Amino acid sequence: MPQCDLYDGTGDPGEHVYQFETNMLLLQISDAVMCRAFPTTLRKAAHAWFKSLQLRLVYSFGQLSVLFQKHFVSSRSRRKNSASLLNVVQEKNKSLACFLRRFNAATLEIDNLDESVKYNAFLQGLQSTSKFAFSVNKSPPGNMKALLEKANKYIQAEEYLETRKGRREEGKEEQKKRSREITPQ
Repeated sequence: MPQCDLYDGTGDPGEHVYQFETNMLLLQISDAVMCRAFPTTLRKAAHAWFKSLQLRLVYSFGQLSVLFQKHFVSSRSRRKNSASLLNVVQEKNKSLACFLRRFNAATLEIDNLDESVKYNAFLQGLQSTSKFAFSVNKSPPGNMKALLEKANKYIQAEEYLETRKGRREEGKEEQKKRSREITPQ
């Protein structure tokens, strides 16, 4: 049987019902069995709510689902709008890769995000003194795909330089260690 995460009253109730219903419909489970199986996916406050229901007044899983979602409506996740992207900025002394991960995560929370808004928000979020910001202002990529390709190339170059820097420092430490071993005391 497919797994369904346990719901404790803190996540999105609609998402929980959707996950549960999808699993049950996949197995072609009847409405009555869905009503009996649903409490096995609940814990803590959600389970306490279910136990307090007058089950004889619930006639279908659809009705149970509506009651459940109404009760836990305050836990519903809120979708963000494109203006929220302007709050995602590259922090001082943080890598472009770190900013790109945070930016991408933020874009996933926005429905119907226009590419030009995404493009401009990304540029606005860059640290103005960074070499990458200078590079894209000097030669703008023109669209989000090209901007991300340029960012990924820049990130690869940063990571390569960090690796080389680390190897040089390891080499210097190794030389110091050898010279200490050779030097008589």
